Amino acid sequence: MPSSDDSASPHTRSIRLKRLRLGAVVLGVLVILAFAGSSAYDAWRAYHNTLAATDRELGNVAKALAEQTAWTWQGIDLLLRDTARWYQNDGRNIAPARLDEVLANRTAGVRQVRLLTIVDAQGIQRHRSRGSSPPHLDVSDRSYFIAQRDGTATGLFMSEPLVTRSENRAGVELSRRLDDDKGFAGVVTAVVDLEELKQFYGAINLGVGSAIHLLREDGTLLVRNPPTPGAVGRKFPQLVAAPLAQVKRLINPTDGKPEFIAVARVRDTPLALTVTREEAVALQPWRDEALRLGLRTLIVTILGVLAIAGLLRQLRRVEAGERALRESEERYALAMEGANEGHWDWDVETDRLFLSPKMQALAGQRADSVITTRAEWRAKIVIHPDDIPHFEAAVVDHLAGRTARYECEYRVRQPDGAWCWVLARGRCLRDATGKPLRFVGSSIDITAQKQAQIDRERLEAQLRQSQKMEAMGTLAGGIAHDFNNILGAILGYGELAYQHSAPGSALRRYLDNVMHAAGRAKALVDRILGFSRSGLGERVPVNVQSVIEETLELLAASLPSGIRLEKALTAGDAAVIGDATHLHQVAMNLCTNALHAMERGGVLSVALERVQLSEHRSLSRGTLSPGAYVRFVVSDTGTGIAPAVLERMFDPFFTTKGVGEGTGLGLSLVHGIVAELGGAIDVATRPAEGTKFEIWLPVAGEAGRAEVEAVGELPRGHGETVMIVDDERPLVALAKEMLAGLGYQPVGFESSTAALQAFQAEPQRFDLILTDEAMPDLVGTELAHQIRRIQPTLPIILMSGHGGAQLTQRAAAIGAKEVLRKPLQGRDLAESLARVLGAAH
Repeated sequence: MPSSDDSASPHTRSIRLKRLRLGAVVLGVLVILAFAGSSAYDAWRAYHNTLAATDRELGNVAKALAEQTAWTWQGIDLLLRDTARWYQNDGRNIAPARLDEVLANRTAGVRQVRLLTIVDAQGIQRHRSRGSSPPHLDVSDRSYFIAQRDGTATGLFMSEPLVTRSENRAGVELSRRLDDDKGFAGVVTAVVDLEELKQFYGAINLGVGSAIHLLREDGTLLVRNPPTPGAVGRKFPQLVAAPLAQVKRLINPTDGKPEFIAVARVRDTPLALTVTREEAVALQPWRDEALRLGLRTLIVTILGVLAIAGLLRQLRRVEAGERALRESEERYALAMEGANEGHWDWDVETDRLFLSPKMQALAGQRADSVITTRAEWRAKIVIHPDDIPHFEAAVVDHLAGRTARYECEYRVRQPDGAWCWVLARGRCLRDATGKPLRFVGSSIDITAQKQAQIDRERLEAQLRQSQKMEAMGTLAGGIAHDFNNILGAILGYGELAYQHSAPGSALRRYLDNVMHAAGRAKALVDRILGFSRSGLGERVPVNVQSVIEETLELLAASLPSGIRLEKALTAGDAAVIGDATHLHQVAMNLCTNALHAMERGGVLSVALERVQLSEHRSLSRGTLSPGAYVRFVVSDTGTGIAPAVLERMFDPFFTTKGVGEGTGLGLSLVHGIVAELGGAIDVATRPAEGTKFEIWLPVAGEAGRAEVEAVGELPRGHGETVMIVDDERPLVALAKEMLAGLGYQPVGFESSTAALQAFQAEPQRFDLILTDEAMPDLVGTELAHQIRRIQPTLPIILMSGHGGAQLTQRAAAIGAKEVLRKPLQGRDLAESLARVLGAAH
């Protein structure tokens, strides 16, 4: 029977062999890496040595050439200074014929100067060292003369590159200012021959790929060696923008090649000298060295790889299995992390539970919490009470085999108290008999999707409600328009009959009842038109607080006993763009509804204030953007609003009141007006506690309080002829009778075509046109347009039972003075005609 030592020896040797193979592999890799690192260091050092050598060589050459160029320029500047002093002191005493000769002698010792000239204060070239000056040669437009004359040049000034006409040689012109007792006396200039500098630079051999550039401070190239066709005279600011005293890499704009550049400023001159070398030429020695090092490293690496290949072959088999396992686990972990999912693994028999950090976070626990069993997990998490039944049922059904897969949505409370929606999916692993062994799955956070679904359903409901109200508004507006024509005749003739009846008679009493009933009908039509948003409300800045105060004063006079009014109006002069009547209707309808809700008494609270919103806000009816608003709040302590009524209370013609007590248009009118003004509505209610309405309207600046005008006598006409056009015969007859009673001469037409023909026959007969808008042949605006073409200054008034901003705009476009709303009453008609005819005269 073998001993325990003998049985352990093969195992020990196996371990030692594995360690030896591993050590050999590690040692071989370390040797290869060390050699490769040494070669890389040598290449890095060679690279930086090459850069340092290039930097040093180019920098020294640039500095030396810049200094030499400075001496040359200094000699030329010395010539200009000396010539300027000589000319100012002694030159004026020499005969003009000899001055050219003296200038020639002065330039004889400076070979770079091709020409020396003297220009007077008027820009006329008087003397030159070579050749004879053209008579009265005017150089006052030259840059050097302007700069010296205006004093913008301080000392020596250099012109742009030029080509001499006589010798066709490249050069630049240097100049200095001449002064006398009176100030500016002229300019002394020297034309410097750049060919001399080019020859000097050409004598310096910097090797292949190198170049010397002499440039002005603005980058204008003066000299380049070796020359590049078309480069001299062009601006290359990149060449002078490089930092001094160091080498910089750039793409040379003169030849388009990547190069190293060294820049040196030419002392006391507006010049810079650059020395460049092509990058490929400068780095070639380093590339050769790097290639040699790379080949050496490659050979050593191949030999090392071949030496340890046998050991790696043995290790690869073992590592392959471990690697496959690790990769599988990593892929799974990355997949779960990328999907932003938490996962669990529950051993059903032992109740052991594994939860990923994400799964613990979804369950409202810290990621580092220790949870080992499902019972412990279930005890720690808080599931929403409404979700517990179907959560437990889904688990039981899947474990029992009644569902192929487990899927459940439920809410879990988070540490901050918020509820997080979780979607869990999984499946159960079973043995051959179907007994559950493991339960695995994943969970994701679907809170955002749930909120998006709720928001989408709310927006869809708002859209359906808006479409329904728009359709009802269109229908109501059409009915109200037709009814307006009928009501116009009733009100008009009733008013005329009332005026001709005897006071205190039975007829006066009957007519009074008729006019009262017609007034109620007109108010009903106004509310229908207001709901349909087809009324002719004037959109102007309205002081909101003034309208609310006026409404509350009217309301307080008829306030039932047992109801107390509390108000807090602090909006000041805040204004909204709209119609004061519409705002009055909003306030009156909300307050009236609040009073009806407090049959046994209570408190009616009304508040108005300014509010500044810094972010978007969603309300019961509409959404608010950031900005300034006025918030109008009406609250009561009544019975509250039932949920079924709350859903439909803004529908037109919906009412909870008895027959004859309500029209169902109050809140629908409020909703339509608020939406038209760009506002929103918020409603909060509690049964038996009361209701609060909040109206939010955008502020449009400030407006003062409107002054109340006194009611006077009806203005009368003076025999003016007025054309009346309306397709309703009773309304034509009514208007004629009203106008006749007001002192006008009315002429009525039931056809717009007939009216146009009559006007074309006698255009001077009529002093004013009063026409309806909606007619079968020509609509009122088109009739007015045709009349305006014949008589451009004739006053025109439009009438309409509905309309709005579009009709007002069309009327203004064709020059109509006013738009009257049907049904017409005597005062409206009399005042409108008086205003229009008065303005015309």
